[in-house]
Amino acid sequence: MKRNTFTRLASLFGLIAILALLITTVLGGQAQALASSPATTGNAAVLLSSPMHLLSSANGPHPQQPSGMPFAQGAQLFDGSGHPLTLRGAQIESPFNYIQGWQSGTPVTRYLNPAVFQAMVQQYHMNELRLPISNWIYNLNPTRYLSLLDQTIQQANSAGLYVVLDLHDDAKSGSPYGGNAQMPKLQDLVFWQTIAAHYKTNAMVMFDLFNEPQVKGWSTWLNGGGSIDGVPIVGFQTMVNAVRATGAQQIIIVEAGQAGDGGPQDKGWMTVGSNTINDPNIMYSLHEYQDVTLSAQQQDAKWGLILNHYPIYYGEWAVLPNGAGKSGSNHCKGISHAQADAITNTFLNYMTSRNANWDAWQFEPYFLIQSEKTFAPTTLNIPWTCGDSSNHAGMGTLIQQFLASHSNFRNGALIRPFLPRGK
Repeated sequence: MKRNTFTRLASLFGLIAILALLITTVLGGQAQALASSPATTGNAAVLLSSPMHLLSSANGPHPQQPSGMPFAQGAQLFDGSGHPLTLRGAQIESPFNYIQGWQSGTPVTRYLNPAVFQAMVQQYHMNELRLPISNWIYNLNPTRYLSLLDQTIQQANSAGLYVVLDLHDDAKSGSPYGGNAQMPKLQDLVFWQTIAAHYKTNAMVMFDLFNEPQVKGWSTWLNGGGSIDGVPIVGFQTMVNAVRATGAQQIIIVEAGQAGDGGPQDKGWMTVGSNTINDPNIMYSLHEYQDVTLSAQQQDAKWGLILNHYPIYYGEWAVLPNGAGKSGSNHCKGISHAQADAITNTFLNYMTSRNANWDAWQFEPYFLIQSEKTFAPTTLNIPWTCGDSSNHAGMGTLIQQFLASHSNFRNGALIRPFLPRGK
C-alpha cells in the first residue's frame, strides 16, 4: 500500500532524525541501553558493543553459561546446563503477525493456547515453537500486545517449548510500505531493543531478526546502507548489536533471504564468504519448500562455509501440497503424490545427519494437523493436487512418527529444557 506524500515525508524526516542519533552514538563512542518499558520505543540509541565471549573449551566439557542461557559452540547448540540441544518444532501464525486478524478482534488464543502447546510436546514430541510477530501491530497497542505475548510465551515455555520470536515486516503484518521494503529498517531495530530488553532473562526465548529479507548483496545485508523505496536499510550486524546492547544473551537467528543471489530462487549462504555476523551466539537460517527435493550434496552447497562451523536452522520447510496462490504451487512444484512420503523422510534424515534445527510448516489445519480439537495428524497418502489449497493433505503423520523416534523423551518422560531460578 502507498502512503500519501505528506505522511511519507514526515516518516522520512523522522527516520533521518533517528539515523542521525544512531550515527552520533556510534561515532562518538557513546553507549546507552534502552529502558525495558514499551513506552520507550522512540529511543534509537544503540550500543554497538563487542560480542560476548563464552567460557568454553574445544577439548573439555561444555560449561554452563553463567546466565543459564542456551549458547552456540561450533555447529552445535547447547542448553543453559551445557547439554546438546537440537530444536525441532513448528510455526504457528496468528493475529500477532496478521494485522487483519488483530484489527478484526480474532483472539490470539484461537491459535495459541495451552492445549495446542501440550499437543505439540506430548503428541508430536516437539520442543520448539516459531512464533511470528509484527512491530507494526505491536505499535497499535504496545501494552495489550506485550501482555498477550507474555501470556503466550509463558504457556509455551511451561509446556516445554522454546519460543523463537520471528519478526515479520510485510504487507500482511501491517507495514505502511506494503511489500516494497521487506528488509531490516530503523523501526525494526527499535522494536528489537524493546523485545530483547523485555525478554532478556528468559532462557527459553530466541530471536529470529527478520523473516525472508529482500536485501541484495552481502555487504548491504551485513552492514546496511542504501535504501529500498526510500527507506534506509539497516544491516544485520547493527540489529545484532542492538539486541546485545540491552544485555540479552539469547541465541539470535539470521536469514539470508535474497542476499546471496537477488533472484527469486536465492542461493542461501553459498557465497557469504567473510560476511558473517560478529557474535558467538548466532544461528544461520534457510527456508526450504520446493528445494527439499535436492540431493544432500546440493543441500550442503546452499549452506556454503556456514555448514559444520555454525548452528544451522531450517526456520520453515515442508512438502506442502496445499499452499495458497502462485507461491503455494511453487512450494510443491515437481513433487508428485507418489514421491511425497519418500521426499519428506529423505529431507528429515538429511537434516538429522547435519544436526540441523528446524520448524515444519505449520501446526494448524490442514498442514500438520486435521483439527484444533483432537490434533490428529494429516497425511500425504490421500488424493491431492499440487497448489489446491482446499485439500487436506499434509506431512503431520510423518513428522509425528519421525519425532517419536528422535525425541527428547526417556522412559516416557519429557526431558525439559534448563530453566533458571525464578522461571
